[in-house]
Amino acid sequence: MTFAPLLLVAPTRLGRVERGTARWWCAALLVGLIAAVGLSEVSTRPAAELLHDSIVAAMRHGGNYYETFRDLARSTPDGEDARALPPTLAAVSAALPNGAMLLLVGAALAALVAVGVQRLAALFVGAAGQVLAALLLVAGTAAVALLWEQAPHAGWAALLAAFAVLLRRAERWGTAAALGCAAAVIDPAALLVPVVMGAFALRDGSAREALGWLLALAVGGAVLGCHLWAVAAAMPLPTEAAPLLIAPPGGLARLLGAALPGVAPGLAAALLLLALLGWAALPRALGPRVVALVLVGIAADGRFAGLHSATLATALVAPGLALAPDAIADLLRGAPGRRRITVTRVTR
Repeated sequence: MTFAPLLLVAPTRLGRVERGTARWWCAALLVGLIAAVGLSEVSTRPAAELLHDSIVAAMRHGGNYYETFRDLARSTPDGEDARALPPTLAAVSAALPNGAMLLLVGAALAALVAVGVQRLAALFVGAAGQVLAALLLVAGTAAVALLWEQAPHAGWAALLAAFAVLLRRAERWGTAAALGCAAAVIDPAALLVPVVMGAFALRDGSAREALGWLLALAVGGAVLGCHLWAVAAAMPLPTEAAPLLIAPPGGLARLLGAALPGVAPGLAAALLLLALLGWAALPRALGPRVVALVLVGIAADGRFAGLHSATLATALVAPGLALAPDAIADLLRGAPGRRRITVTRVTR
C-alpha cells in the first residue's frame, strides 16, 4: 500500500515495505535514537592545520614546498598528519592574495548553495519543504565554511565532495567526476568520493560513468604517490615511527563536530541518524550515494594513510533532516497495530 507523501513529491522507499519489515524498521530506529541520545563520546573538531599556513607564508617569499616542510614539520604538532597532504592547495594559496582566496571560497560556497537548492527543491512538492531544505543546506554550507577556516584541506575536500554528489546526474556526470578529482588532488581522503561514486555507476550498469570516476581515482592516486615519494626523499620517516596505515579511530566524533558544530553529542548523533534515514529513504539515486559516502567516510577515517575522511559529508548531513519526516511517516503508517479487513456485502 502506497501512502500520500507529506513534503516530498513521491513516497519514500519505506512506504512500500511490508508491515513486518516496517515494524522492524521502527524498532531499530527507536533503539538507535535511544542509543544516540545516550552517546557519551564527545564530538571533536578537526585538528587545525598549522603547518599549512606556515608553508604558504614561506612559499609566498620564494620558499620551496618540500624544503619548507622538512624544516618545519618536526616542530609543528600536525607535522606527521601533513605528510600525506599534497602541495596543491599550498601552491594555489601562495599564488593568490588572502583576499582573493576568501573570494574564491565564498564563491564556491555560494555556488554549492545554488546547485544544492536547485537539486533539492525538485524533491519537494510545496514551498514549506523547499524552504526547509534550503535553510538546512545553508546550515550545512556554513559548517563547511567553519571546517575550512580550521582545516583548509578538509574544508575544500568537503566542499568539492558535496558539489560532486549534488551535481551528478545520469546524463551529467563528467563535471561531477572532475570535481571529485579536484577534491582528491587537494586532500587524498577525498579519494573515497570516486570510489563510492564509481561503485554505484558499476551497479547501475553505466560503464562510461564508471570509467570517468576511475580516471579521477587514478589521477588522485598518482598525485598522492608522487607526493609521498617526494616527502620521503625530503624527510624520511624515523625507524620507530608507527605505520601511516594505522591510526586511532574517531570518525563519528569528527563528523558530529564538523557537520553539527555546537550541538550536544547525544543530540547531534540522533540528528545524524535521522538524516541518514531521510537520505536512505529517498527514492532517487542521490540518497544511497550520500548514505554510502557518510558511512564509508566514517569507517575509513584515520585508517587510510592516516587521513581523516569522515568530514567529507559535512555539507550533506543537515539537508537530510528535511527528508526524515516523510520517512518516519511512512514507517508509522506502514506498521499498524493489526491488519484491517473490509467486507463488502453485495445484493444481487
